Amino acid sequence: EDVGPDEWLDGKITSTPSFGAFVMVKVPGTEEMVEGLVHITQIKEGFVESVADELEVGQEVKVRVTGVDPGAGKLSLSMKSESGGSYDEE
Repeated sequence: EDVGPDEWLDGKITSTPSFGAFVMVKVPGTEEMVEGLVHITQIKEGFVESVADELEVGQEVKVRVTGVDPGAGKLSLSMKSESGGSYDEE
């Protein structure tokens, strides 16, 4: 509830299943930590064959909130900007 869509957060990769990456982020203004999912299609522009080729557990990343499910305490995240590039390219 304290996180809004399109907000950029710092996070750390906690696991890299074949369909994406789970990222632990700190809710701004609190000490609360929440885990969100970056789907494989949201890691970067273009085709990602293997999540493990792009990301590793423990890696620090910038993620953009794309969806919030307060009831389930889940976040949908992206590593791409709205314009299509990654945060580092802006």
